[in-house]
Amino acid sequence: MLGCGATQSTSPNNQNDSTPKQITVNSNSTSGGSTDSNLDKEAFKNGYTAFSLKDSAIYTSLFQINGSSLFFPNWDDNNNLSVLKEPYPNNVINTSNVSDFFNYPVSSLVIINNVAYFSDGNNNSTLSSIDTTSRAYKPNLASGKVTNMITVNNIIYFVDQNDGNKLHAFDTTNNSDKIISFDNVGNYLVDEDTILYENKSDKSTLYKINADGTQKQKLSNFSVNSFAPYSGQILAINSSDDNNLYSINLTDLSTKRLAIMNGEDMKIFNGTIYFINVTNNRHLSKMTVDLTQSTPSVNFSDISDYEVNEYYPTSKGIFARKGVNVNNGYIFLPA
Repeated sequence: MLGCGATQSTSPNNQNDSTPKQITVNSNSTSGGSTDSNLDKEAFKNGYTAFSLKDSAIYTSLFQINGSSLFFPNWDDNNNLSVLKEPYPNNVINTSNVSDFFNYPVSSLVIINNVAYFSDGNNNSTLSSIDTTSRAYKPNLASGKVTNMITVNNIIYFVDQNDGNKLHAFDTTNNSDKIISFDNVGNYLVDEDTILYENKSDKSTLYKINADGTQKQKLSNFSVNSFAPYSGQILAINSSDDNNLYSINLTDLSTKRLAIMNGEDMKIFNGTIYFINVTNNRHLSKMTVDLTQSTPSVNFSDISDYEVNEYYPTSKGIFARKGVNVNNGYIFLPA
């Protein structure tokens, strides 16, 4: 259903139509939505210092490309760290597709210089590593229950579930571990030297902090489901407003509602914006956003014609899990 001032293309069977949909912003929906909802209070903007993003967001991913190899936790084999070689299968990935495996169950991982760092299911989910060539194993690199790992250069960011979901940075060059944010961190991304995160300590509003733990700032007064840097601004799915799409201007933190769409799990990868379209039976979709016009516009179209529970874009394509059944395997969608 569209709000006042919005338009969408229609067809006799709109829910399953693969034609790109267009939604334009409600010109009255600025500063966080309607006046009644009062989503964007001004107080948190006091003392705000403008900053810029590089539009190079990195998200946590269960699928890590390393040359011609793909490393992932194989749910078909106790989540053991497993390897696929190209070409990847066109149907559900299972153990028969695996070319090699390491007998360590993992729930989060990254690859740096042919070394896999992972949440070690055999060791209370602490941080461990294994050289993918020599198979040399190093346990207990960092304590705590490691989840949601992201790597930038030689730094591994992770959330410690055993310590209030604090955000850590582990330096692989000297094995040092530093707390970056003491907040209860939910979804987050790393954009070179800037981290955007959902602050569950503050009603899941959006925060920014530098990668060294300095210059923490609040960016929204509404809760966020997911978010992405885009064209010098931030796109955010506003969970305080039925998961509609908003923009946040980094000059003054002004906001606009761009689309009424009921989306989840938005990610940007290589310039393409992906999301789960809850309105359209949780199909995996992509969108284009034009912020250059006085009335911004959003176009979106389906990638899948089936329900998707979660997905991970990579340079080779997208790995998506069908349906809400967590026992379902992943399907590879070529780039």
